[in-house]
This record gives sequence, C-alpha cells and structure tokens, in this order.
Amino acid sequence: MLVGTITIFARMGVKPENVEKLKSLAAEACKVAAEEPGTLTYDWHYSEEHGSLVLLETYADSSAHLSHMQADGHGELMGSLMALIDSLEFFVLGEPTAEHAEALASVPGAQFYSELASK
Repeated sequence: MLVGTITIFARMGVKPENVEKLKSLAAEACKVAAEEPGTLTYDWHYSEEHGSLVLLETYADSSAHLSHMQADGHGELMGSLMALIDSLEFFVLGEPTAEHAEALASVPGAQFYSELASK
C-alpha cells in the first residue's frame, strides 16, 4: 500500500434477485468515480457461488475519500446499495485523518486497520 493511501474493502451479501439492480448501480458508481481526482481504484466484483459482492476502493489520501463520500448523489447511491444487500463487512486500511475516521465510523460495523508491513 502506498504511504498515505486509504483502501476500503467491503464484502456484502446479495440475494440473487438483487444482482441485476446491483450491476446497474455499480456501473453508475464507477462512471462517477472515474471522474473523481484521487480515486486510484474503484472495482466491484460479484461471486454467484458465494452470493456476495466485493467492493475495493483506493484513494490517494483521506481528503480524496472524503470528497468521494461528500459528492453529489453519494448518499442516495449508498442508500440504494444498502437496500439491496443483506450483510456488510467494511474494512478501512490505512491511516485516515480524525475527520475521515469520524465519517467512516458511521458505516455499520466499520473496522480500521493500520499498515503492518508493505512492499
């Protein structure tokens, strides 16, 4: 992990009947994220076998992720996502600023991890 970067790893349980809606939502979210400065990675993955969605996001720093979280439509998008999932594991990797950590703590079950070692 690059120094200062923030990575979000989220795993969500998804019922099969919600997959098509999630595909549409993911495409919309990726289109928006592609235009955001400081968004380094924004990848959605789905496993039919496990009935789960994985979202991997990497940002240049806390400021970039806060901008993403505060962007127009982000709250509505997250509300739509939460309505389609039945479980959430949410991991924050890196050293968020105090303001960023406070914003992330509002995510149900958010877990914070400091870097232990990296190449």
